[in-house]
Amino acid sequence: MSKFSFVHFILLVLIFSVYAQKRCRELLYPSNCTLLDCGEKCFNKHHDQGHTCIANPAGTDYACYCIYNC
Repeated sequence: MSKFSFVHFILLVLIFSVYAQKRCRELLYPSNCTLLDCGEKCFNKHHDQGHTCIANPAGTDYACYCIYNC
């Protein structure tokens, strides 16, 4: 195997291993989400940078969700 194709092989293995990790989502708090606050609290709880604010069904408020490796 040449060096060029070996590098591509290693990159593919790394990419697939990242996507193979299971990601979990947890509702941290149901209202008044701000990205900065949500991110800080999720990092403190799960030591992961994944977080988002998702609108409730009525679209009037946002909940904080942590997204992390299970």
